[in-house]
Amino acid sequence: MGSNPVLVDHSKKAFEDAVRVILTTFGVFTGFAIKTTLEAINFPHSASWLAFLGVLSDFRFFLCIAMVALLLRFIIGSAIHLNLCYVVEPRSKMPVMLFKDVSFLIVFGLIAVFVIKASDVLTFATRASFFIAIGLLWSVMDVLVRGRQTDPGEQTLFSWDWVIIDLIQLFGTAIVMGLSMIISADSLGWYQAFLFAIGYSFALYFDFRVVLAAEKPRA
Repeated sequence: MGSNPVLVDHSKKAFEDAVRVILTTFGVFTGFAIKTTLEAINFPHSASWLAFLGVLSDFRFFLCIAMVALLLRFIIGSAIHLNLCYVVEPRSKMPVMLFKDVSFLIVFGLIAVFVIKASDVLTFATRASFFIAIGLLWSVMDVLVRGRQTDPGEQTLFSWDWVIIDLIQLFGTAIVMGLSMIISADSLGWYQAFLFAIGYSFALYFDFRVVLAAEKPRA
């Protein structure tokens, strides 16, 4: 009579491989979005400073900065979150939670392509707001679902911090968009794009402060 085979648990390696593929796929979306955004800017062939100053007069240059900052927030945050949550012990072992994160990342990638197609500042801001709102929804859902878990590996990591950052970024975006209702000037679009570039860069910075100071319970 043959003996029963001894099963070896490779679930951690499976989660690690899944996270790697997920981040690679989302990185492709991000790279495409950044490349397309850069192509929309009419960079001068001359290397002179005067030629570069001409680029600064193009509102699309600042929208590109805002877009890159927005995408980096989510690609870096997602990379750190997924690795700490599903790879580093104590880790989450619930496939449904990983599937939840994958689903949101797919939506993020599709919306990112939608955002870069914006032809003016207000359209960009509207679509970027939708992007941020989906991120806010993800954070709130993560807090609610993981709040009921008692296993240390299933605890939420950054969701509360991301809720605050997303709310502030959404509120700031709405304020800048609202300038169009009280100010009528030909150069307003440039100033709005400039403010988006500054504001979204600050959001990226504060996101860095959150994820780079990550802490987990001991395994």
